Parts: sequence; structure tokens; C-alpha cells
Amino acid sequence: MASSKQSKKATAKTRALALNLEGLIKLLGGTPEDRLRFWEITKGITSRAEFELFNQNIDLMQNLLNQVQTTAKALKDTAASIQKQG
Repeated sequence: MASSKQSKKATAKTRALALNLEGLIKLLGGTPEDRLRFWEITKGITSRAEFELFNQNIDLMQNLLNQVQTTAKALKDTAASIQKQG
């Protein structure tokens, strides 16, 4: 879990990014509605990409955990088999 210091740093970085992006969007010109539409499109693309990356990482972690569990069970079974023979 992130510490309070890490959370504050992430919040500050996120806020700075939002302000920088807001400035860039204003440079596009157009109406406030046009800028809002552009922002929603940009945010939607980023959000979906981050969501997919997050899901892929969670799936990978679950697969690795499954492998560890399978290996640990096999090791336990092998140890029990060796103990019975000895």
C-alpha cells in the first residue's frame, strides 16, 4: 500500500499533469464545448489503455501465483512420498 508521502507525490504529479493538459487543450482554441469533447476523448483513450494494462498485470500476477501454488503442492507431495519411503 502506498505511504502518505507517496500518495501526496502522486496527487501532486496528477494535478500538475492535469494543469499542463488543460493549458494544451486551451491552445487548441475552439469553444469550451470543443475543448471538453477533446478532453473526454483523450481521457477515454488513456483510461481504457490503463485499464487494459492493469487487467493484464493482474492476470499475470494470478497466473504466477497459480504456478507457485502448484509447485508448492507438488513439492509437498514429493516430500511426503520421500518420507514414506524413508
